[in-house]
Amino acid sequence: MVMKYCIPFEEIKKEDVAIAGGKGANLGEMTAAGIPVPKGAVLTAAAYEKYMEENQISPKDYESAEKLREAIRKGKLPEELEKELDAYYEALGGQARLAIRSSATAEDLEDASFAGQQETYLNVVGLQEIHQKVKDCYASLWGDRAISYRKNAGYDKQKVALAVVLQEMIESESAGVMFTSDPSGDPENVHVNASYGLGEAVVSGIVSPDEYVCDREGRVLKAVIGSKEYQIIYGENGTEKVAVTEAARRAQVLSEAEIFALVAEGMKIEKHYGHPMDIEWAVRNGRIFILQARAITTISRQEERTFTAEDFARYPKVRPAKGKMRENVLFNLEKTPTPYFPLDHDFGGLVGEQKGILFEEIGIKFGDCMYPIDQDGVNFMTKSKPSVTRKVFQIPRYIKMVNDMDENVRKADASLEQCTAKFEKEKQADPKTAREIGNSLKRMRELIGKTAYDRFLYALFPNAIESMRVNKELKKLGDNLNSYDLLEGLSYVTADLNREMAKLAAWIREDEKRKECVLTGEYQEICAEYPDLAERFAAFLEQYGGKSDFNCYCYISKSWREEPDRFLKVLRPMVRKAENGVPAIEEGLEKYQAILGKARERLTAKKFRAFEKRAEVLRHYHYVREATQYLWESEFEYCRALLRKLEKITDRSYEDYLYLFADEFFAACEHGWTDKEQALMEHRRAMRPMAVAYWQKSMKDALENGEDGISGISGSVGQASGKVCIVKSPQEFDKLREGDVLVCTYTDPEWTPLFCLAAGVVVDTGGTLSHAAIVAREYQIPAVLATGNATQKLVDGDFVLVDGTAGKVIKTK
Repeated sequence: MVMKYCIPFEEIKKEDVAIAGGKGANLGEMTAAGIPVPKGAVLTAAAYEKYMEENQISPKDYESAEKLREAIRKGKLPEELEKELDAYYEALGGQARLAIRSSATAEDLEDASFAGQQETYLNVVGLQEIHQKVKDCYASLWGDRAISYRKNAGYDKQKVALAVVLQEMIESESAGVMFTSDPSGDPENVHVNASYGLGEAVVSGIVSPDEYVCDREGRVLKAVIGSKEYQIIYGENGTEKVAVTEAARRAQVLSEAEIFALVAEGMKIEKHYGHPMDIEWAVRNGRIFILQARAITTISRQEERTFTAEDFARYPKVRPAKGKMRENVLFNLEKTPTPYFPLDHDFGGLVGEQKGILFEEIGIKFGDCMYPIDQDGVNFMTKSKPSVTRKVFQIPRYIKMVNDMDENVRKADASLEQCTAKFEKEKQADPKTAREIGNSLKRMRELIGKTAYDRFLYALFPNAIESMRVNKELKKLGDNLNSYDLLEGLSYVTADLNREMAKLAAWIREDEKRKECVLTGEYQEICAEYPDLAERFAAFLEQYGGKSDFNCYCYISKSWREEPDRFLKVLRPMVRKAENGVPAIEEGLEKYQAILGKARERLTAKKFRAFEKRAEVLRHYHYVREATQYLWESEFEYCRALLRKLEKITDRSYEDYLYLFADEFFAACEHGWTDKEQALMEHRRAMRPMAVAYWQKSMKDALENGEDGISGISGSVGQASGKVCIVKSPQEFDKLREGDVLVCTYTDPEWTPLFCLAAGVVVDTGGTLSHAAIVAREYQIPAVLATGNATQKLVDGDFVLVDGTAGKVIKTK
């Protein structure tokens, strides 16, 4: 019979993603290329659409995904579809064991693996069972983890349908995963995971498999024998997990010859596709089978590789910071958690540099600038030891200036007003050519420098000196008061922002449906459903939307206006609160007046007037401090807009420009992008992994506390700190809060939504190619796997540093 819905692999190509889904299209492509793929067919996406249509199921008609899935599972296969499915199975002999896998039409693409986001059913036998598993696959398109993954990957707005792969099972003796470009080491190497039985044990992460790192000829460079406690084999109904003997656990799963042959197949597949591939494989009776293959989606984002002490030898060593220095290091690292790109160093780093300039003007010179960076784009931690120059004789003049509070306030206000006016004027310029954009950014850089310089000169430095004087008086009043208590009831941008956000949250809570929509929906969806709320959001973001995630980075930070969904993440904790939690300005003013009252009682009239004057000046200095910081964040936001505009009118990407220092960038805007800029960009891009690794090492060395850590293998590189949350099973998912470090015995695809919240992941089991590793890399969070005992060594509430690059977890407190 002519098949309309059930298409054999032989008739499918890689371009047929819309018909066969990503997985099905790849299997058809490999079959045509002569790669040893088990026989199979694809129930097309049109079959899914026909099923939904004939059963009159529309996702928008269901209140919850759970009810939608239930309706899909209970539906009836259309007669035409059922006949084709039955005919294909009978052609296989009527008793074949099948693997039935979901194949979404947005799956296994080059920019997203969708690993494990829909269901797979193994060892399915008989028509009745096959029919049900097909419907279960259809329902899995609307599973919580699949929806979460598509939303995070940016596919939730697309029309995503589902094809179903029907593939003969291979009762494998060994199976696993192979990356033709090592995602956690040298990309020129091949990384293989292997365990006994079916490959599900490796893919799902329930075992710690053997790990083989090979060159591209198949020679083993490094072999790590995994513990392989279990294997998955055929069972009476589906599959079952059984223990592996002690002798087999200690043995290497694959022989040298099998590894050599497996790598050869991997190279053949990579050559066919033209890029690195993530391949699931199986071995039966010495014969290799390729079960599926997809593009490696993390290589393009994975700029880091493993670095050794030898790599860092040419850079300054960083000693552990102690005492006050440790506090300073923590303060600076809070501001600069990642190394600057060259362009960001000359714009965002310009703010901190103004402190160094001011110190030099009064004869205090530090060993280097605030944020040293070399021509390779590698950042260093500043040396704190200062030296004295002839300009030290300027200190008396400076102290006299600082003591003139009225003049400082006048100059601070005048500068803030002047810088704001210049900024508003610059925004009206509307540059159109690369030269005009370059000139505008040159003026913006000067403005950023002036905004910060005047802030330090007329507000922050005078504030520091006046605070010391005021603190002496406050000590006499008792109650552990300090100068920050004098800021109670002050109207400044951060406090005003919090108060306005609390009001907004309180209004949202008045309507339960509106509250639930804000807690679960996306910004655009919420605005579409609640126009009145959209107006309030717009008004709030108009005034406070320039607030960014990193206020000392110009080009890599994002404001709430640029990422309104991030604004929602900040708002939601307030919405969840039963009450406001943010004091009204009147409450603060009462506290401030109470302090003044106590001072009036204990000080002479003359001393009180001086104290009150200083208190009011300190409050104003703080207002200026906050206003200028928000101003430069807004200036940064406009710089990003200009750079995006430049990207559109030139053939260079936004990131390309980040590898140029300011003078090089301005020259490129003036004269065009030449071979010189291209060479600089390519060299610094190549050095960026070193810059990141060295900065992370510097932070780690500076904060080393000497405590024992937990070791495993690198699943996803990078570093993150956070509070430990041990999750033992899906029943405990609700324990995890955003920013926590997820610590668990294992993960599988059902755990995917947790990766949106976690700062890092630590797992007792798993390998570098297991589910936890793949998803952690795509979410760009560090992961340490195969620790063996992290869930025993750590407890909820511990604070840890997860070093995914080194495969270590260090308790910080």
